[in-house]
Amino acid sequence: MKNLTTFTLLVFVISILSMNNLLSLGDKQTQQRTFYLDYIINLQIMPQSSSLSGQSEVTFHHYDGKEVQFKLLKSLQIVTIKSEDLDYTIDESNPDYNTIKFNKKAQSQNLEPIIYFSYAGKVMNLPQETNLNQKHSNSLGIISPKNDEGVYLPAGSFYPSIENSLSVFDVTIGSPKDYIMITSGNVIKISFINNDKSNTPDKQIEYKTKFPDDELTIVGGKYVEYIKQKNDVTFALYTYDSTKYADTYLNAVLEYYNIYTNLFGDYPFNRFSIVDNFFATGFGMPAYTLLSGKLLAMPWVTLSPGSLAHEFVHNWWGNSVYVDYNGGNWCEALTTFSANYYYNVVTNKLNDALDWRKKALMSIDALAPNKNYPVIDFKYQENMDDAVIGYQKGGFIFYEIMKLIGKDAFFTALKDFAQKYRGKRAYWKDIINEFIEFTPKDFTKKYNLEKIIHPYLYSKDDESIKLKEVKKNNNNLEITIEKSQDYTTSLPIKFIGNNQSKIEYFIVSGNTAKINYKSSFNINEISIDPNYEVLRKLYPWEKPFSFNQTLSSNPIIVIPDETSPNYKLAQEFYKEMVASNFKCTVKKAKDLTENDIKNNSLLLLGTSQDNSLIKSVVKNFPKDIKIQDENISYSDKSNSIKESILLISTDHPTNPNHYCTVIYFDNLPSFEPLKRLFHYQSYSLVLLSLNKPGRPLFSEEIFPNVKSKEELIKEVN
Repeated sequence: MKNLTTFTLLVFVISILSMNNLLSLGDKQTQQRTFYLDYIINLQIMPQSSSLSGQSEVTFHHYDGKEVQFKLLKSLQIVTIKSEDLDYTIDESNPDYNTIKFNKKAQSQNLEPIIYFSYAGKVMNLPQETNLNQKHSNSLGIISPKNDEGVYLPAGSFYPSIENSLSVFDVTIGSPKDYIMITSGNVIKISFINNDKSNTPDKQIEYKTKFPDDELTIVGGKYVEYIKQKNDVTFALYTYDSTKYADTYLNAVLEYYNIYTNLFGDYPFNRFSIVDNFFATGFGMPAYTLLSGKLLAMPWVTLSPGSLAHEFVHNWWGNSVYVDYNGGNWCEALTTFSANYYYNVVTNKLNDALDWRKKALMSIDALAPNKNYPVIDFKYQENMDDAVIGYQKGGFIFYEIMKLIGKDAFFTALKDFAQKYRGKRAYWKDIINEFIEFTPKDFTKKYNLEKIIHPYLYSKDDESIKLKEVKKNNNNLEITIEKSQDYTTSLPIKFIGNNQSKIEYFIVSGNTAKINYKSSFNINEISIDPNYEVLRKLYPWEKPFSFNQTLSSNPIIVIPDETSPNYKLAQEFYKEMVASNFKCTVKKAKDLTENDIKNNSLLLLGTSQDNSLIKSVVKNFPKDIKIQDENISYSDKSNSIKESILLISTDHPTNPNHYCTVIYFDNLPSFEPLKRLFHYQSYSLVLLSLNKPGRPLFSEEIFPNVKSKEELIKEVN
């Protein structure tokens, strides 16, 4: 992190160099190459042998003569490579891919060279295992012959792909007639072939992209198909087995279509498909999404704002306007803002919108210092820490921009952005330029939006805000705000009287801000940012306890001793934590010292019978949770302890500067149910049933016991 003086000087110099344009945003932006490619791909997929054969014709447009590199899975034997204008060499140093390097022949002047490839082989790369800190699995490519599995072929596994280029694809896929094959683009034709040979394709489907795409992925299987139409757009659901939720999903997507075409303009494709996958994914591709079958079995999860809606919105951000990951990934931030957050606003679920803002700030606040970095450096999600930065913090930056310029200007800019950059790569500087173009003139006369946004992207530090002083003269108030960083934000202040209240927004900058306000009613209290609308640090009393706080503070995992039936599972929990790159240590409850307890955050596993420290912490549990001999009671209901998992984060037994989480379980059948808890890292308390996957039986927020909140709330005399 640059010091403040250097940073301020840098901003000043850059602003002078780009008086009529946006900041270059430093070295993170990468110039896209001028050429693009045309692919004509013919593919034959043979699931019974987990193999394929393919031919690709690749035509360059506006070739600049520089070396280009294609990658192709090593398991695919290269049969033919031909080009009249390019020489090639094959680099075999990568363990997974052959890298085929092309350079212009000395005598060639052709700006549109063509390469012909043919290749064949087996594609069977099992999906990677996920851990506690990962949501998604992935594969380099797999063609599985099993009936409940299928085909997943990303770029480089069925055609030679090139990074950082855009291409138009015309792909014909041959497969057995009982397979449905899906990829990006419009369906041109489907044909059937009379064929008596086994393990030979007898159906062909041709797809063609209508504008350049950054890469292509093919998925397929023996699917059940469900279809609905609207405005010449086909909406489809493909599942391995019939489902009672088909209408539920398709109607939800029709709602998304109505909402987001209104916000962003025309839908970029003529179809959108929800496709069942046989391993854990939540991927958004152009015109379709690939979701885990386990997820599709739980519409109450999949239809929450951050799941299917998120993948649908990617059709604008990331799948028609593309990202260069080396230049910073803006699209996950914008998609998160649009789907995870703003969907709640459009559907008038304002409590859920507030909950998103609060939990986003809590997650950002809980980031361990060594896991934190600037949003501009986010490329893609490798773990949940990346997601906090790129998705939640990035999404909150868009919320800050919308507050400043107004939602009309904000969404007008996004509509223009979606049209202007469709089929192209865009960078942070491009989308910020759009906001500048449509920002109201009365704002631009006073403020420089590019300078405002720059520190939000480039600093990993969030500012703290403090209500320093309030002076009152009749109904005139002078309010002094102190800020730890020189960020500019639209700051909400709630003015509270005896019978009424009102929230007003003030644009504040600098480390100290003076606000003068005349009220129409007598004010006796003011509250700064009461609804979590500013990207800032939270005070302890604003933050409900959470599992995330404990995970991020290098806890001691306290487990029962060897005589407990829960010992083996507790040991496995610790090993999974280590394998998932959480920093923690482990001790048995009987070996814990007073200094261990006092100087560390604690993660307590087991029951109050086999873990003595849990017994001492139970007294801090909320009154509506009671642990009895065989049941956990909650809100006048109860559930068997042996059929439950209780996650509860509460006051540390001795040190308020550390955190404490209890995971209460007894005789679980396996470790699998404990993995579910890592979907609830932002929760204080969650009670899960082993017999009812999906929604928690009960959840609740637990706040620290703090009397004074004067940092943000003051009485006015």
